Amino acid sequence: MSSAGQMNRECAEVVMLIDDNEIDLFINQKVIEFCHFTKRLLTYSSGREALEYLLSAPVVDIPDIIFLDLNMPVVDGFRFLYEFSKFPDHVRNKVSIVVLTSSDNMRDKEKIEVNPDVIKFLSKPLNDQKLEQIRVLKENQPSN
Repeated sequence: MSSAGQMNRECAEVVMLIDDNEIDLFINQKVIEFCHFTKRLLTYSSGREALEYLLSAPVVDIPDIIFLDLNMPVVDGFRFLYEFSKFPDHVRNKVSIVVLTSSDNMRDKEKIEVNPDVIKFLSKPLNDQKLEQIRVLKENQPSN
């Protein structure tokens, strides 16, 4: 039996994509839309802009999942995670962060794997199998 039906079900109300590369942002956005992964998708090409949004957004508009690139100018993924770690619990408990990067640096991966806000480290680009991995992780996470 095909799992295509399972792959085309929403996993989150709100998802945020953060990537300074407009082509990667576009491709990943289309994959998320094609797989019906979320009701609402927010895209940011800057870690700083995404942090500003998260600081001011009403709770209902805070994303359930953030796909975060590591290698960005000004506020890179590591700086984003550091700033995010200082956010109030009601924000941090709602958001699951997936690092989505072209980096294959083992030190980057090791630093990410110990971060309690990150649920997965994935290489770009997204595809339906990677989104299904996130669905399974989210389904098996304890409710907050």
